[in-house]
Amino acid sequence: MATPEDASTSVPGSRVGSRVVVRDDDTVISAAAATPSASADIGRRLEGTMLGPYRLDAFVGGGGMGAVFRALDTTLDRTVAVKVLAGRQADDEETLRRFRNEAQSAARLDHENIGRVHAVGSDAGWHYIVFEYIEGRNIRDMVREDGPFDVARTIDVTLQVADALDHAAGRDVVHRDIKPSNIVITPAGRARIVDMGLARLAPMAGDGDLTTSGVTLGTFDYIAPEQARDARAADVRSDLYSLGCTIFYMLVGRPPFSEGTMVQKLLQHQQETPPAVESLRPDVPRRFSAIIGRLMAKDPADRHQTPAELMADLVACAEAEDVRLPGGLPAAAVVAIADPDRRAAVLPWLVPLLALGGIVATLWLRSALERAAVP
Repeated sequence: MATPEDASTSVPGSRVGSRVVVRDDDTVISAAAATPSASADIGRRLEGTMLGPYRLDAFVGGGGMGAVFRALDTTLDRTVAVKVLAGRQADDEETLRRFRNEAQSAARLDHENIGRVHAVGSDAGWHYIVFEYIEGRNIRDMVREDGPFDVARTIDVTLQVADALDHAAGRDVVHRDIKPSNIVITPAGRARIVDMGLARLAPMAGDGDLTTSGVTLGTFDYIAPEQARDARAADVRSDLYSLGCTIFYMLVGRPPFSEGTMVQKLLQHQQETPPAVESLRPDVPRRFSAIIGRLMAKDPADRHQTPAELMADLVACAEAEDVRLPGGLPAAAVVAIADPDRRAAVLPWLVPLLALGGIVATLWLRSALERAAVP
């Protein structure tokens, strides 16, 4: 069972004395230090109550902006996930705008590998978003409980996530919090990206941005260097960096920089080269390891520039290494296959086919003109 945010009853932040402790996989929205989450308190207060037509049956987790419940849509008699904005944040205009931005961003997306948004509303002073309820387990829990993925499964999941990011990028949406706990694998083996909590629409000329300079948005184990410096700098290449870190986790069982404090991890993302995956997993092909390394390049210009470019590399790698993908190819991956190597292979066949087509068209046109000239 999984929903937006972490499907866990643990509280993302906890306080020990005067020190705030934050788990490695927590999403942090902060201009300085993280603060404890009020999600558990919301869970206790609202579990079993009604918000609009939604009965909040069970508190299942929380994150940087609120609490998530498994709920019943009493109008349509279906199970949904309801995300409730933390009550103490509801009076914060910027936080409320970001929460509404989440709903607007998610509403722009309609893709089989992205959790869909059903509705947004307010009731009794609580603001909430209603999401599709997704059965399955997130990648973080799967790896913790079952161990790292094999190469075929990793490439398969990565292709699905890249396909979803391609769809989002085409609608000017940047997720900004790609990580193992935000990717759910359904019983049918489909990968679903959840939690658009940090997503934003790419700013248009003259538009304001909800993110202010100096604010860190993301998760320290998976955040791109430029996003850590300034969340406004994040684009689809930042999501691809986080995906690279997530692939590393799928194969190795830990993030690329797993040791140290939050500050040390941020510095490692900024300055240190991550370990080569094949040095930790000898069964990982060097070509796949190179793709992962490129995704985690410090400079966005050195990464894949689009999810489609990544998909083309993944398909080429799978074919070169004779890796059979259990889920097949996403439609966008089929289109993305037109990389330079493939174009070179197709071109010798394409030229004579085009020439033959031209000859046939010329003969047809000449025949048509002759028929027209006959009285």
